[in-house]
Amino acid sequence: MKKAIRKFNETVKIQSSIFNRLKSNKYFPFALLSVFLLTAACIHIWQRVQVLDLVHDVSLLNIENKELVNDLRKVNSEIATLSKVSRIEQYASDSLGLIKIDAEKLFTLARPREEQPELDNITMVMTAIQRVATYLPSVSETQATAGELKQVIKDSLSRGGENQ
Repeated sequence: MKKAIRKFNETVKIQSSIFNRLKSNKYFPFALLSVFLLTAACIHIWQRVQVLDLVHDVSLLNIENKELVNDLRKVNSEIATLSKVSRIEQYASDSLGLIKIDAEKLFTLARPREEQPELDNITMVMTAIQRVATYLPSVSETQATAGELKQVIKDSLSRGGENQ
């Protein structure tokens, strides 16, 4: 009888799932705890490595930023040196052969403004119609019968920058 019960228990244990057999093991809670702690330790180490890598990247970017700021200061200093009035005057006189003129000898030519005649309402309307008509397509009789129509220009800038 004992032999039959033992064989029955062995067959039941064999047929039970692996998880149930592991769960019934007396070391299962300790194994589960150790797997959890090992996983947490791995995650912590990975996170620490990532943080240190990011800190290193930030320090490299700070160094690069300081170098760029230093280069900017050097370039601004060089621009200030090259754009000094005395240097430009010397270059103009030496290289281009220009001479300095006194302020009393300088004068400016200015074109007189043309006065626009005052337009009446009919003239203003006709001018507006002419401006609109320049954008309307012109179709010849042969184009109309052949079915070849020009594309309508919708934007004044697409006409090559003409301002009318």
